[in-house]
Amino acid sequence: MQKSKGQQPKADAISQQDRAVQEKLESLKGDYKELETKKIQTETNIQTLEAELEKLREQAQQTYGTSDLEELKKLLEKRRQENEQLVAGYEHHIQGIKERLAEIEKPPESETP
Repeated sequence: MQKSKGQQPKADAISQQDRAVQEKLESLKGDYKELETKKIQTETNIQTLEAELEKLREQAQQTYGTSDLEELKKLLEKRRQENEQLVAGYEHHIQGIKERLAEIEKPPESETP
């Protein structure tokens, strides 16, 4: 701080300014500690998720013969279509049973002389 002719810096003003800087520094240290803790937690989460992803890739490879996401999507779509066809076939089969049952339950038509 520069002094003007005949003026000296006020001790209270410097002290208050130093105190404000010190408080800001302490606040920043607290923020840093919080960020460091979050960083450690995030790194731990990343490691856990990477291990889980690797386990799922191995499982997909064993179960479906691939761990490639696009190939798995194609396989899923193929299986969905197969399921739709099976359901449609089953529905047709059930409808046929209902129709035959209705014929059996129908009273015989009497012959008129």
